[in-house]
Amino acid sequence: MAQEYLAQESSKVNRTYRKTLFRLTAVFFILLAFIYFLGRNSFDLNDPSGREILLILKILIGIMLLAIVVGLFRTRRTAMNGENLFLPFGEDTKEAVAKKINQEAAEGKLLVEEYIDEFAEGKAPHGEKVTLTPSYLLLGSDRNKITVIPRNKIYWICAQVGQKGGPFYVRLLIFTENKMYALTGVDIEHVEKIAEKLYQYIPNVFCDYDPFLLSYELEKIFAKDRAEFVKLYEIEKAKHVTM
Repeated sequence: MAQEYLAQESSKVNRTYRKTLFRLTAVFFILLAFIYFLGRNSFDLNDPSGREILLILKILIGIMLLAIVVGLFRTRRTAMNGENLFLPFGEDTKEAVAKKINQEAAEGKLLVEEYIDEFAEGKAPHGEKVTLTPSYLLLGSDRNKITVIPRNKIYWICAQVGQKGGPFYVRLLIFTENKMYALTGVDIEHVEKIAEKLYQYIPNVFCDYDPFLLSYELEKIFAKDRAEFVKLYEIEKAKHVTM
């Protein structure tokens, strides 16, 4: 029997996490072997400093083996019944929300499904992900957690470029009723395309303004005075409704 959408996503994240874990482990032991090869002639167990180094290496190996065990334990099973969902608005139970998301996915209603980073063809994508269904905006992470935001709780979405993070830095900002969420990428054009896709379903009420300047101003207002932000949002929303 084919897995439902959320179970498939959980399995993908688990596989990616395990691959990363094994790669880091391989690098660690290669580095350890390289260090031993360079210092094998000067290594003396009769010397107290030599025994101290050996103890440190044993501790490091123990920590790495423990990390492997913990990582494998973390990814031992697929998250089911919405147990990996985070519902900041508490609109329903995890099971009910998961059922709705899986149903919309099964009906082919994934309106937008994009990773925040762009990957070459043939390379398995991973990391932060944005998925839009008729009911929810899903923000996925590489820690097998998915933040679920109801569509009617979203005020504005934009791609905020640079400044604090430098010229090759971009954040996809999601302003909602209770907080602002941000996914960080480095491919500016790719993240801007994600925002444009989302605008097809979630209207950009601030489309008359330059997002490069506006996003920073609205971020400050949102953090300082939520009511003022909502007031500005409602004014712009009303403009576009009457057009």
